[in-house]
Amino acid sequence: MKKKFLFVSALLMFSVLALNAQDVKANDIVGLWYAEKDSLGRIPVVEIYEEGGKYYGYSFAYKESYYGPDSLDEKNPNPQLRKLPLKGLVYIMGLSFDKKEWNGGKIYNPYDGKTYNGKISIDKEGRLILRGSIDKSGVFGKSMKWTRVPYSDKSRFTPLKRSELRKLN
Repeated sequence: MKKKFLFVSALLMFSVLALNAQDVKANDIVGLWYAEKDSLGRIPVVEIYEEGGKYYGYSFAYKESYYGPDSLDEKNPNPQLRKLPLKGLVYIMGLSFDKKEWNGGKIYNPYDGKTYNGKISIDKEGRLILRGSIDKSGVFGKSMKWTRVPYSDKSRFTPLKRSELRKLN
């Protein structure tokens, strides 16, 4: 009887875990996202897209208005690129999908001009967790939580054409 109880308990526990496990697919990050507020209190709109099996992202607007990001890439390590706008700069680069997360790529931080190891996952609430770290394992870094742009807001934003995007270097 005790073995049967333990077996049924274990079966129930694994069933609950299986129901809570998220069925994440490679293209689940594709689309429009509201990033965390920037230093001026604006919320950037970011498009993440797939190209050649890798995932990339750039910002092109602010939640409050279509126009933006109007800032320049002033911290870029290449002095020739510092007068170019951040709008359309691809700063999430080359992530690959592997076992419920996207990793192996890079994330450029225009606020400090540095490039970090990048990783993205989606939490159980459907938020995107973007992590940039100085080490490949992701221990030393910072995470941000983004929310998907609701369907009711999507018509306010028109993503840029791929030909309008600028790769980092």
